[in-house]
Amino acid sequence: MIDMLIKNGRIFDPGQKIDKIGDIALHRGYIISIGQNLEYEAEKTLNAKGFLVVPGLIDVHTHINWKGNYIGMPADLGCIPNGVTATIDAGSTGVSNYRGLLQYMDTCEVKTKMMLHASASGQIMSKQFAENIDPNVWNLDLFERAFAELKGRVIGLKLRVSKNVVKEMGLYPLKKALELAEHLETRVLIHPTDPPVSMSELSQYLRKDDVMCHMYHGEGNTILSDGKIPEELWKSRERGVIYDVSQGKGNFSITLAKEAINQGFLPDTISTDLNIENWNDPWDFSLLMTMSKLMALGMSLEQVIFRTTVTAAQMFGETGKLGVLKEGTPADISILDLANQKIIFRDKYNDSVEGKQILKPMATIIDGQLRYCSSDMLTER
Repeated sequence: MIDMLIKNGRIFDPGQKIDKIGDIALHRGYIISIGQNLEYEAEKTLNAKGFLVVPGLIDVHTHINWKGNYIGMPADLGCIPNGVTATIDAGSTGVSNYRGLLQYMDTCEVKTKMMLHASASGQIMSKQFAENIDPNVWNLDLFERAFAELKGRVIGLKLRVSKNVVKEMGLYPLKKALELAEHLETRVLIHPTDPPVSMSELSQYLRKDDVMCHMYHGEGNTILSDGKIPEELWKSRERGVIYDVSQGKGNFSITLAKEAINQGFLPDTISTDLNIENWNDPWDFSLLMTMSKLMALGMSLEQVIFRTTVTAAQMFGETGKLGVLKEGTPADISILDLANQKIIFRDKYNDSVEGKQILKPMATIIDGQLRYCSSDMLTER
C-alpha cells in the first residue's frame, strides 16, 4: 500500500512540457509513479478531476522572521494554504541575529532558505529610520562565520539601495556589497525602489545570478525610460541578472508592469514580498493572487507556473529536485483550481486591471504529506 494517490488531475509541468490528464503516486515522501489509470491501493486518495496538479510553488521573496522582528510573517500560515511548498526569507536578519530565524525555520513545514542582510541587524521596515548599511561598520569575520554556519541554507546577500536608505553614500554600499559577495562566493539581491541613479546604471553593476527585485516598482527611477525598456536592462538579462517581481504592498505598478510585459520584459521569477503588513492584504495577498494578476496583465498560465517552479527552484538551489513532477523527486505538489472568475486587481496608485481567471489553492503536499486541503477537494466531480 502506498501513502497517497492523486487521481484524474491535469498534470501541468512547464519545465518538462507536460500537460495531460493523469495520476501521481506518492510513497515515503517521493513521487514513485506518474501515468494514467494507476492501480495502487493507497492510504489516501485525492480526486483532482478538474484541477491543475503542478510542482510545489516556490516563493523566492518573503519575510518570515516571525516574532523576530516587526515585519515577520508566520511562514507555514502564509505559504502552505496558498500552495507554496518552499520560500526564501529576503534579508530579514543579518550577522548579529540570524540564528533566531534559523531556529524558527527549522520548525517550519514549508521548506526554507534565507538571504542574509548586509546590515548586521537585518532589514528594518520603519518610516522613521532604516537599517544601517554603512560598509565601514561591516565585520568580515562575522560574515565568513555566518556563511560557513549557514552553508546550504543561505543563498545570498540582501541590500536596499533606495535613496532613503543609502542617503549620501549613494552606490558605495552596493559596490562594497558586490566585493563582499565575490569574497563569499554568493549573489547579491538588491531592492531598487526610488534608487539614487537610473535603473540602467544600477543594472550595470550586477553580475550573473544577482537579483533585481521589485522590478515593476513605480517609485522614482524605474525600468522604463521614456516609456521603453532601456538596452542596458536587456543586456543585463543576457548576462544572467535575475529580475524578480517581489510584488509587496507598495513595490508594484500595474501600469508600468503592463507596459513592460507588452514590451516582452517578463520576470525571471515571481514572488510576493509577503510580510506581516501585506499578508492577506488585497494589494498582495498571496503568491497565487500575484500570479493571477500577472496573467491579467498578459502572461500565460505556463509562464507564471514556470517562474514559480523551474526558475524559482534554480534560485532556491534545488534545480531538478524541486519545481518538477518526476519519479524519484520529493513529493512537493500544489493542486490548484484555475477558476473562470472576474476580478479587479488594484495597486497603491489606485490603477487597476481586470482579470478573468484566478488561481485558487486546493491542496498542498510537502514531502508526500498533505499539509493543506480545501473542502472543495471533497466534492463530487
